[in-house]
Amino acid sequence: MESYERDTRYLSDRITEDGREGWPVEPGRYRLVVSRACPWASRAVIVRRLLGLEDALSMGVAGATHDWRSWQFDLDPGGKDPVLGISRLREAFEKRQPGYERGITVPAIVDVPSGKVVTNDFPQMTHDLFTEWRPYHRDGAPDLWPEPLRDEMTEVMDVVYHDVNNGVYRA
Repeated sequence: MESYERDTRYLSDRITEDGREGWPVEPGRYRLVVSRACPWASRAVIVRRLLGLEDALSMGVAGATHDWRSWQFDLDPGGKDPVLGISRLREAFEKRQPGYERGITVPAIVDVPSGKVVTNDFPQMTHDLFTEWRPYHRDGAPDLWPEPLRDEMTEVMDVVYHDVNNGVYRA
């Protein structure tokens, strides 16, 4: 297999229950932005659904159209996300960091009041949904990060990351 290394220089602020990084967990404050065309975004979509976070964390879906400028909200009426009011995800990255030069990636979580991307660090994002958002999990939500299985899960996730998800970009 051809080698591929994903740019992992994410905007990696965390949304935490105690707000220690400046972004406290608050139902309705954030929007998860995904595209069904992205395998990494699928993980966040599945985790959100399994934990029952739909009422706490809204979700915007960008279309499969992605060019050098950004993911586009071309599935929404008028070509704009109805909550964020933007046509391209780049706008939220630029609000966070003017002149942002790295890739505009999904999944990303956007702070709705400011319109700024908080994070696009998808591995940490899903872990935080497991742990920091626990008070908002649905009754009976599964433990997606059980202590006895963490080492094995980490090994499997590494293989999936390198050999499956990055395969999209090798093709």
